[in-house]
Amino acid sequence: MTRVVLTWYVWEATGSSRALGLLAFLYTGPIIVSGLFAGALLDRFDRRRVMIVDSVVRGAAVAAIPLLHALGSLEVWHVYVVAAIYASLMMVSLAGAPTMIPSLVPERHLSTANALETIAYTLSGVLGPPIAGLLIAKIGAPNVVIIDAITYLAFAAALLGMGHHDVAAATPTRTRNDKGIRDVLRLVAGNKILLSTTIMYMSANIAMGMMFVWLPIYSDQGLGGGAGLFGMLLGLLAIGEVVSSLLAGSMSFRLALGSLICIVMLLSGLSVAILLLGEKVWIAAIGMTLFGFFSAPLTIWAQTLRMKIIPPDMMGRTFALLRMSMQGTNPLGGIVAGAALAVVSVPVMIGLSVVFVALPGAFGYKVKELRSAR
Repeated sequence: MTRVVLTWYVWEATGSSRALGLLAFLYTGPIIVSGLFAGALLDRFDRRRVMIVDSVVRGAAVAAIPLLHALGSLEVWHVYVVAAIYASLMMVSLAGAPTMIPSLVPERHLSTANALETIAYTLSGVLGPPIAGLLIAKIGAPNVVIIDAITYLAFAAALLGMGHHDVAAATPTRTRNDKGIRDVLRLVAGNKILLSTTIMYMSANIAMGMMFVWLPIYSDQGLGGGAGLFGMLLGLLAIGEVVSSLLAGSMSFRLALGSLICIVMLLSGLSVAILLLGEKVWIAAIGMTLFGFFSAPLTIWAQTLRMKIIPPDMMGRTFALLRMSMQGTNPLGGIVAGAALAVVSVPVMIGLSVVFVALPGAFGYKVKELRSAR
């Protein structure tokens, strides 16, 4: 909900694609600096407590938006600051969840557990963006953020409520660990599965950064639907993600996971290309739903492979490095789209998004180690 709200607030306040590009950059960019620090914290301290502190701090930052609005002092630069705080700490939970999963479930259930994690991220996305779009018109964008501030407290409470056995299993062992960032880099660079999937997803996240700039403009000016349609399209994307996550976590496939990753990545890009068939709401709805359907299993399957490769005592830093690298290209896409839309049309940016998602899938299939990875 908050990303929809902040995006729409900046768009209404400025009417500038460059302002949207800057927001997209600040909403994800700081992880490039903070990601490895978060990974070190997760490997050194109780992961549950680290994630609780993160939730409380980010919840307080988000709550500043409606507070400043109520005081009549909210300005666009305040939104940028909150976005930067969010991004600086987001790697704590983004890397924290997968580092805990292998300690909580047996190996045979990793794909299912990873699917549940993806569903946890996407199920709320089915209702969140459409509700945000509707509430923006009713109570104003800044006030909608109150709901998100509450959810941070709910997440902290859920972590506090974990059973004693679960907490002990998810806590790093207090033994000396001499492995540093060089060891993590050596592991990633020396394993073709880790390296190829990371590069592929970095490219796809450039496209996602672009999408969060051109999609609100396309919804407003191209389709004439405003914030409500913008939220609805994101909701349809999330519906596709939830459906495919359920299937990916509950079904067995004959193809190797690596081959599946390459195939569905190519199909994800082709789904975005559907939007180029015409400026119709139903065409955009189909394209976004299919994009969500094909893109969600990518995280599930790649994460399952990574958990079988990465040593337990390096999980925090390695997952932080991988997700930092992948998420770090998201703001690059936002900045590029924000600047490019001043001189090119939205359909051109949609086409570029297709290229950045689809082509890595085709190239990844040529990597033998990835293609055969199970």
